[in-house]
Formats: sequence, C-alpha cells, structure tokens
Amino acid sequence: MAPREVLIVEHDPNIRLLFRELFLRAGYTCLLAGNGGEGLEVFRGSRPALIVTELNMPVMRGGERVAGAGIELLQQVRQEDPDATVIVVGGMDVKNHIVSLKLGAYAHLRKPVNMDELLIVVERALERRQLLIERREYRERLEEIRRKSVVPTMAQREVLIVEHDHQAREALHQIFVSAGYHCLLANDGREGVEAFKAGRPPLVVTDLKMPGITGIELLQQVWAVDDDVAVIVLTGAADVKTAIASLKLGARDVIMKPVNMDELLIATERALERRQLLIERREYHERLEEIRRKSA
Repeated sequence: MAPREVLIVEHDPNIRLLFRELFLRAGYTCLLAGNGGEGLEVFRGSRPALIVTELNMPVMRGGERVAGAGIELLQQVRQEDPDATVIVVGGMDVKNHIVSLKLGAYAHLRKPVNMDELLIVVERALERRQLLIERREYRERLEEIRRKSVVPTMAQREVLIVEHDHQAREALHQIFVSAGYHCLLANDGREGVEAFKAGRPPLVVTDLKMPGITGIELLQQVWAVDDDVAVIVLTGAADVKTAIASLKLGARDVIMKPVNMDELLIATERALERRQLLIERREYHERLEEIRRKSA
C-alpha cells in the first residue's frame, strides 16, 4: 500500500483532473474514479491510504447524482479498512457535515476547495493514520519483547477557552462542561497566555480576532511554552488567509462561528487524540532506546 497514494472520486472530469494535478505536484500517486461504484472498485483493487471523495455524485456508473452518495462510499470503505483515511468535499449542509465526521471522515471541506487547505488537511489526515498504525505496532512490539510497558495516561479533559465576547465564552463553557471537560476561561489573548502558563491545559480553543494579541499570536506563544498543546481556532469571518496561516502554524482545526456543538466536540476529540498519539510515539521511542541501552 503506497503511503502517498490518493484515490480521487469526483463526477466532474475538470475538477477530477484539477485535483489530480494538485496531488501529482505535491508528490502523490493518483487513482481516479467518476462515481461511487467505480470508486469502491478502485479502492478494493488498490487499497490506497487516502480517499478524497465528492459528497453528491452518481452512486453507480451511469446513475443520477445522489445527495450524500459520498457518505455511502465512506461507510463502505471504512467498514472494509478502518485504517483508510477519507476526506469529503462539497455538500456542506450541517446534517451531512456532522454525519460524515461521525462516520469517520477526517475532514469535510466545502467547494470550491482551497488547494492550500486541502494539502494541509491531507498531510494531517495521513499523519493521523500513520500514528494510529504505529501505536498498534508499538504495542505489539513491546509485547513481543515481554517488557512491562507504561500504560499511557489519557489526555486530561481540560480546555482553555479564549474568547472576548462574554456570551460566546459562556456558550462554549457550557458546551465543554456538558461534555465532561474542566474549563479555564480567558477574555483576551494576553489573559489566555497567562492562564495557559499557569494551568498548562492540553487543549486551547481560541477566537482568531481579539483585543490585544490576536489568536495567531496566542498560538505562537502557547506553542513556545508547550509544543504538545492541541489548538482549535474559531472565527466569525471567512478570512481564508488567516485560517490557512493558523493551520500551517499547527492548529488542528478552524471552525466557523456560530459554532455547531457536535462539530466542536468531534474536533476536540480528534485534536486531543492527535496530541496523545504524538506523545505516545515519543514515549515509545524513549522506552525502546532505554531497553536497547540496558540490553547492550
């Protein structure tokens, strides 16, 4: 299975070739399909690590476009290979957006797709896939060498909310409290940095535009203190440039306001999962190195 192989499932030949050119330039090998049935056949034949699929398209060859057909493909692919990474594009109504995420899509991007965002999301999606595979292999390896391994502690369910609007801050507070999180609250970027330094929560949820230092500056400062921290950015404006900049800096997700509770909590779990996987990878390598030193 080629780790940089992508299956593009898109009914529009122009968009399909545009995606193909983008991925080829980024060093990927591409497989192409024009509908859901063809996409499933190609997947079964080649088992690519990544699938980028349109949401609304013909289910089978020659069929009419069906709303949510990409979700059907997502379900079948994930049933056959739980390690398969799927990114869904188009059809951004709230119901299908949340359903696709709950069914295991790594991300759901709106059309027209921003190419920088797509490549960043693809890299993060493949990173997550690799981390999950590595964790499984690490645990098997540690079992093979019959050493007692330290069971990794799950990330604390603590979140720092940085939001200058009082009502929005309280709404976010209630969402996280209802989901079992302990919350730290800050009114602006400077308060946020101080609260982070004092509490070191594993997750920061921050508005992009605030009085004082911006959300981007907050990201830079908290990562200077702890580069393991997971960050989710909230924005009320469709500022693509700033959103892409925050993703490039390392934010796990950018979510538009008004915030959908299900989307926020799914993004939170994914962000904390990525943080934990990266920590486990580092701890595993440290543990393995310690074993090698003692065995030498």
